[in-house]
Amino acid sequence: MIDSPIQRIQYLIARDCQAETMGPRKSRIVYMAINLAMASASLQFQQQPVLSTQLNPNYEVTVNYFRALLTVILPSMAKAMLNRRSFVSVAAAGAITTAAKLGWAEAAAAAGFSGQNAVDEDNLRARWLKMDEAMRGWWDGDLQRADEEGILRDAESTPVIPTGTNVPWSHSPPKTLVFLPFPYSSGGGSVGSFPEIYGWDAHFINLGLFAHDRTDIVRWNMLDQLFMIERFGKVLNGNRTYYHGAQPPMLAMSVEKYLEVKKDDDELAMLAYPLLERSYTRYWNVPGHRTPIGLSTCLDSGCGDLSPEACAEGEAGLDVTPIFGGHISQCVPIHINCALVRQAHTLSILAERFGWTDKAARWKQEADTRAGLINQYCWDENEGCYFEYDYVQQTRLPYYSLNAYWPLWIGIASKSQAKRVVDHLHLFDRPYGLTFTDKTYPGIHPEYKNLEWAYPESWPQQQVVVGQALQGYGFPDQARAVSRRYIANVVTTWEQTGLTWERYDGVVGGHNVPIERDPAQPLHGFSSASAVVVGRIAFS
Repeated sequence: MIDSPIQRIQYLIARDCQAETMGPRKSRIVYMAINLAMASASLQFQQQPVLSTQLNPNYEVTVNYFRALLTVILPSMAKAMLNRRSFVSVAAAGAITTAAKLGWAEAAAAAGFSGQNAVDEDNLRARWLKMDEAMRGWWDGDLQRADEEGILRDAESTPVIPTGTNVPWSHSPPKTLVFLPFPYSSGGGSVGSFPEIYGWDAHFINLGLFAHDRTDIVRWNMLDQLFMIERFGKVLNGNRTYYHGAQPPMLAMSVEKYLEVKKDDDELAMLAYPLLERSYTRYWNVPGHRTPIGLSTCLDSGCGDLSPEACAEGEAGLDVTPIFGGHISQCVPIHINCALVRQAHTLSILAERFGWTDKAARWKQEADTRAGLINQYCWDENEGCYFEYDYVQQTRLPYYSLNAYWPLWIGIASKSQAKRVVDHLHLFDRPYGLTFTDKTYPGIHPEYKNLEWAYPESWPQQQVVVGQALQGYGFPDQARAVSRRYIANVVTTWEQTGLTWERYDGVVGGHNVPIERDPAQPLHGFSSASAVVVGRIAFS
């Protein structure tokens, strides 16, 4: 638990100064030296206030702390082979971060640290381009099939050992595969994990496919998910018989983007309209999902190995997270309702396409009404940020998360709201990516020691959401900066392991994150697709 300014500095500096070029031995030397410096500086911080609003730190505090750091650290720098100028800048950034409560990016800039010694930008771009080209060749190999032949193969299958692990994959038992007519992009891809197509994973995978001009595979993915709606009334969490619930309704966003590229595909458009309408009206807006305040929630679909509330969080795609206070079915998840705004918007566009003027107007009104309700219940004017809303307790929950950027991503925040949300970016901005929550929130879902959708986890698809949200509201510099930090870790980890991973550690780097139920898994899917998209934001 970090409960004092000195502990915060100890934590931030010890982790943040670990550039990609430092090995474990060098990191330990620097960490021990910093701990000694903490003792020299602690008295100064105990005697001086910590400012909390803008970059106007108490210079005496900062200078004394900085002096104490250098007194102890300089003799160790030679042993650690750490560039003096880089370390001095990083240490100053740590002091300023604590004094002004800034994010890493702002504090580092104030201290004159450009990250040049950690990641050379031109070199990073070349390394990312190499990875991007490799990923371009993964798409066809990542396809799976659940047609008649695929069902027969699955029935006779034995557990595979995913690349990069030594444990047989046990989450996809044979004789459970649900039929789908077309090839699909599996969650794990050719590495062997998650051989199913997953609800919201598919949209983020599609974004990577769009970037690589593979609309042929995008179309297959959409047709399979539309087939699920036709058969089950919803896009399943995944195409296995034990998946009964849905995931965030992102299919409409893929359909809309696809038709922007393939404008003449009337067949897809005509097929999509009635099925998207059905999932919107007869799944997400029936009693149970639709709440008394007009927004939608998530329900327990019967997961077996999870508690009812954790299972309901699975329908949100966020199993398991602290941001709903352990009671998601009492909440109206921001990202679910933002996705439904876009689904109504897409239905309006499709209706307009076919000349159904009245339907188009009704769907536009539906989208506007839901957007207004999100702003009414989830926007906190005092804090200047979006929070999850508990409609039973009639209160916003006090947990900061990257879900606050979804209203920006889908374009329902005003410019002034967007500016205030972006002012909170420092809460999540870490050296190796954006963490899903600003900090650890203990005591929620106590059956787990760690929660996956929380600090310090840096989830690939959320980097896409925030990066594109920042671009869309006119914050390109921030979009590039946070995207470069994330992509640097992805590229470095890929170079070291030969793999992309389900999630990463935004604080210390790499993929060895705190374990909730399983370690982070090697996978292509949304991870490689997000690297394709985020890299284009980073070097735009």
